[in-house]
Amino acid sequence: MNTVLHDKLFMRLRDLPVLAHVSYDEDDPYAVRMAFTDGMRVYAEWRLDRDMLREGIRHEVGEGDVRVWPEDGVHIELCGEADFTVGQAALERFLDRTYDAVPEGEEQVDVDALVSRLLATS
Repeated sequence: MNTVLHDKLFMRLRDLPVLAHVSYDEDDPYAVRMAFTDGMRVYAEWRLDRDMLREGIRHEVGEGDVRVWPEDGVHIELCGEADFTVGQAALERFLDRTYDAVPEGEEQVDVDALVSRLLATS
């Protein structure tokens, strides 16, 4: 059975409250999806590296489009412009659940299914 986890994280984009619907799918074991909403509309959805989020709780990681670092919570910066802040404990709880579902080093990707999906969209 495929494990899919969902949660909501309350974040801040500067002074604006933002609701992020986070999900983790065992079929995409290296990624955490974050859909940023105002409660009614999804404004953006990102696939973020699960290990990078975990490392970013402890020290700064990333370059380019995504950076993560701890400072009064955990900052997730996207495209050098959008700086979201989330509570460290809330993010850690969600990530712990993902590592309970698929421990580090036990991730598996069905390459044949991935290639089929890629070919179907081209």
